[in-house]
Amino acid sequence: MPATADQLTDIRHRLFDWLEPLGVSSTVAADIVLAVNEACTNCIEHAYRGLKPGLIEVEAVVDHDSRGEQIAVCIADFGTWRSPPAEPTTRGRGLPIMSAISDGVDLERTSAGTTVRIAFALAGEVQRPGNRTT
Repeated sequence: MPATADQLTDIRHRLFDWLEPLGVSSTVAADIVLAVNEACTNCIEHAYRGLKPGLIEVEAVVDHDSRGEQIAVCIADFGTWRSPPAEPTTRGRGLPIMSAISDGVDLERTSAGTTVRIAFALAGEVQRPGNRTT
């Protein structure tokens, strides 16, 4: 879809609609939608800066790995990476928010664009970096 702000509402609604029949709790669903919204907003604001808006792809799947069942969402653009400013600002909170509310964020930057993969555990207690016990 076009990487424009008017698409964010549709992305959020479609994601909620997809999550509901899966039985994902409302708390986890809200975290998933918030993280995906942050990633999409980054694409919209940064990937095509100074250019005509390009495309954004959002793909969500139920994934199974050695840790169990999870929701994995990939958000991809075909623009250019823009490094966060080194100086503290009132912006630049998207990636930390995604990391704080998910069970894993992977970022891949290439000359063809950026892909963010965000994972959310579904089974058992959700363990996040801030509340892990060792």
